[in-house]
Amino acid sequence: MTTTRSLFPPSRRGRRTRAVPALAVVAALGAACGGATAVRPTATTTPTAGPEAGVTSRYGADTGAPNAPTTVAAIAATHAYTDQIQTSGAGFVAAVTTLQADVARGDVPAARADELVAQGDYDSLRVLESGNTINASALDELATDVPPGQSFGGLHAVERDLWVGGPAAADVEDLATQAPVAQFLLSRERLGPEAIGTTAVDQLDWVSDTALPRSQEQVSHLGLVDVTATVEASARAFGDVEPLAHLVDPTLTSTVAGQYAALAADCAALGPPTTTPDTSVSPGAELVLFHQLDATATELARLAAELAPYGTAGAPS
Repeated sequence: MTTTRSLFPPSRRGRRTRAVPALAVVAALGAACGGATAVRPTATTTPTAGPEAGVTSRYGADTGAPNAPTTVAAIAATHAYTDQIQTSGAGFVAAVTTLQADVARGDVPAARADELVAQGDYDSLRVLESGNTINASALDELATDVPPGQSFGGLHAVERDLWVGGPAAADVEDLATQAPVAQFLLSRERLGPEAIGTTAVDQLDWVSDTALPRSQEQVSHLGLVDVTATVEASARAFGDVEPLAHLVDPTLTSTVAGQYAALAADCAALGPPTTTPDTSVSPGAELVLFHQLDATATELARLAAELAPYGTAGAPS
């Protein structure tokens, strides 16, 4: 995309509290995870024995007086989001596996399509995965993230290989080694309703602050893949907490749902993400989308704050 940062208003960071991404530390895999700081006043538990050993759970503050319906809805939200993350992780690994097979056959058109699918799957996980700086850099490092002349890896190295030229087989092999690590680490996350909501806010922030002003697909120039996939992941996260949110604040929940509908329409108006070049997206259309991202994130942040009392008392049952 050709839009410069000057098109956008100043940062809105003061308007809401951001979730801190977190990943379980898995010593057996030797993964170095970035700090597992809790989301605002969120209770954190990490069982050391039994089937949930190694699972990192983040729930609400439990400062309110949840009743039976809200408790059931909170547990359902946690399970739904856990299933979503596990599905996205499995999809990411499957896309990378298919990508590796197509590269081995020398089928560049198919491999390019696979790489875009894999990128979209990774975008669904990015906010959580970003807490693991080592694994995240191995999966999604940009050429501009390393000093000139140094190599970089992950999806964007494969992107370069497929659109310009490079050691595709070797880069995909490295990617295929790291993808299951991310899948496993993310499968150990258990987020409560407030944490799910603030994660969805962070996803919208990443689009408005990073992906929209400056395309992340610097070689294929198909940056709408990141924009659309991340917005869709945020919408799914909202969908997971929506039944609980309707019990807590039906008016605000309906407002957020309306904002997401408008956001989806604005994204669709930009064109098909896998075939629309960055240069085809006008600055005006980007600015419209930016304002809708901000409006959606602002209302969602308000709603997420209301979900703070509705944790599940550290019991992902």
